[in-house]
Amino acid sequence: MEKFIVAPSILTANFVNLKNDLDILKDANIKWIHYDVMDYNFVPNLSFGPKILKDITDNYDFKIDAHLMVKINNLSVEEYLKPFIEAKVAQITLHFEAIDEEQFVQFKEVCQKNNIICSLAINPDTSIEAIQDKLKDLQNVLVMTVYPGFGGQSYIPEAGEKIKQLVEIREAKNLDYSIEVDGGINDATYRLVQNHGVDMIVAGSYLVGVDAELVKERVFKLENKILDCCLPK
Repeated sequence: MEKFIVAPSILTANFVNLKNDLDILKDANIKWIHYDVMDYNFVPNLSFGPKILKDITDNYDFKIDAHLMVKINNLSVEEYLKPFIEAKVAQITLHFEAIDEEQFVQFKEVCQKNNIICSLAINPDTSIEAIQDKLKDLQNVLVMTVYPGFGGQSYIPEAGEKIKQLVEIREAKNLDYSIEVDGGINDATYRLVQNHGVDMIVAGSYLVGVDAELVKERVFKLENKILDCCLPK
């Protein structure tokens, strides 16, 4: 993965005026969009699916980080992911808690075949030890810093220890996965996760649905890992 990435989550966008929110992000030089898919099964909420995603990728050049908070039933992993692959997403994240071992094997094979970043998410209650045997097969690990399903939640500080563990394992075993965090990012918490050594931050209400100039200021602050005191005047 390239240099430090800021990926706004459009889950908190105004769906009636989604184009306006996307245009603001584009003007702020955002390269990645975090696209949350929820099925009212794995998580108690329902969001958008492949159709809106395809409309976005047909009209914008964002790289898409597709975060699938879903259970895959009655279809192979490849069949389920087909519309996301056709929408040319850059990264697909499935949840460790939502798939079995056979599905994980299918998932990594599908990603490899289609040149998609293979990413696995873990919920706040899941330990790093639970996924340690899978790290060698991953290109990205998404650490949930809130419980999945809803935007606007508060950051769970215990996630910092997981991030540190992932950094230590990556260095000790010479692995090359990137580390992503999702949830509760704001002026106070972004410094915490950056200091732990993450590669990608997902931010929802901090970046989406706010004034265009404020978005630019916050994106600059996140991408350059700086404090409020050091912003250019």
